[in-house]
Amino acid sequence: MLKSSIRVLVLEHFDQFQKTIGPILRQRPQWKVVGVVVEAADAVRLAKQLQPDLILLDIDLPRMNGVKAARRLRSAAPDSKMVFLGQESSIGVVREAFRLGASGYVIKEYAPSELVPAMETVLQGTEFIGSGVWGANLIAKKEPKPDHRLREILALHAFPSQPSALIAPNHEMQFYSDDTILLYRVVSFIAAALSAGNSAVVCATESLRDDLHRVLQAREPDMDDFMQSGRYLALDAADTVSAIMLGDSLNIAKFLDLLGGIISASAESGRRHLPRVALYQECAALLWTQGREEATIQVEQLFNKLAYEYDLDVLCGYSVTYFDAEEDSHLIQRICAEHSAVHWE
Repeated sequence: MLKSSIRVLVLEHFDQFQKTIGPILRQRPQWKVVGVVVEAADAVRLAKQLQPDLILLDIDLPRMNGVKAARRLRSAAPDSKMVFLGQESSIGVVREAFRLGASGYVIKEYAPSELVPAMETVLQGTEFIGSGVWGANLIAKKEPKPDHRLREILALHAFPSQPSALIAPNHEMQFYSDDTILLYRVVSFIAAALSAGNSAVVCATESLRDDLHRVLQAREPDMDDFMQSGRYLALDAADTVSAIMLGDSLNIAKFLDLLGGIISASAESGRRHLPRVALYQECAALLWTQGREEATIQVEQLFNKLAYEYDLDVLCGYSVTYFDAEEDSHLIQRICAEHSAVHWE
């Protein structure tokens, strides 16, 4: 049973609160807003002092993103429910939010229709994942346990003894169980290319692009120059997927034209006489989370085609939580078969 009065702490931009969030919260008179702050430090202080029933926090904060703020808020107010608001629909970001103790996640554009039911659901002790989140059924609050059957499947493809002639020699697949593992695998992949005078393209979720940029900035003193010259290009995987899909089908011509043009332009910005391009992509993984299995495999096949047409090294990232080893066994093998090597960490 819900309490007669629910105390809500809001971590959000003031103008956004006044325009959107405030009017939504006023739909329920029993919801009492005990504070509206824009700084995570202020939210932590108030949360510790007030122990609100629910904390509504914006993941797109100016100085500290909501995921990092959640760590401190969970420690300050362990019994408070948390609902995230964000523009990011990445399954990785949403999963991390739930792992840190959030009980709800709502995409901002859906807030007018989903925020009230999200808060009501969370206050009743049930999780809520907004309709704009891809692969919502794959999100869990706890870290997934490694699936031994999946390991067996991957082991068969880790070192192909006789790679198909259709598989590019440098088209590798990275399975990861932790986002930090993925981050530093991609950092090493991109940094090696830039240090060698080659170019690099990243097509990933916003959260990974931001983290990657932060780490590369710390490691590479010329990172700003790489970006200005076009030697390093970061693209949004969701936007790219939208551009290459025609309804529920992959637009192959659009894919080859769009990605081929990007790779060609990137190669021209390299400093070597015969520059290579290192490309990390999550387009295929996003298609998988959308239930578009055949399009996922097609994308991997097309990256093989591009790798042969250009001097291209490709790294593809997949979370192990995207798959059910038994139900998806055949499809996992088909995806793995499109890669020259498969790595598990």
